[in-house]
Amino acid sequence: MVLGVAGVGKTTFGQLLAERLEVRFIDLPAYVKLHKLYNGYDERAQAYIVDFRKISARLGRELRGGKAVVASIHPFKPRGVYVKSAIVLRLRPDKLIKVLEARGYPRWKIAENVSAELIDEPFAEAVKKFGEGKVIQLDVTDVDFKALAERVAEAFKAGAERELSQTIDWIKVLESLGLLDWVLEYLSRHGGGENLF
Repeated sequence: MVLGVAGVGKTTFGQLLAERLEVRFIDLPAYVKLHKLYNGYDERAQAYIVDFRKISARLGRELRGGKAVVASIHPFKPRGVYVKSAIVLRLRPDKLIKVLEARGYPRWKIAENVSAELIDEPFAEAVKKFGEGKVIQLDVTDVDFKALAERVAEAFKAGAERELSQTIDWIKVLESLGLLDWVLEYLSRHGGGENLF
């Protein structure tokens, strides 16, 4: 599994990693749309309303006995499939704001994603779903995805993928760069700051 909030590079990295590992790549949002595994579309959230039991069952049938890299915002387990690792991509919040603005996301949705990134929500959710021993965090801020995919693929082939995991503390990093107040102000102005502390 390749996980993380919107805008961190799950699809790009996931495709590159799948190529290096010579396995199938599945981008979950595209898979959900292709197989119509949604119950509707939430206009305000700009997202499909999905039933993860249906997705888990269908993907589980498809992947059983095979190998794949699956990119998803939400951590979930395809039914009957062993998940070897959950790689959580992390992007420094100030950079994430810029990426999501460039994609045209509404400010409230940017704030929602940046808040989640700032308080380690993607990591915490992955640990809850898969257990700490399977979760690998990678800081992808200003990283070359091709080189990173190569490094991660080599680590998987050597059985050393856990050694790649990084400890990430965005509050400390932003503070050291003098950017914490700017990010918190952005969140409080656009609706993502009220749940931080």
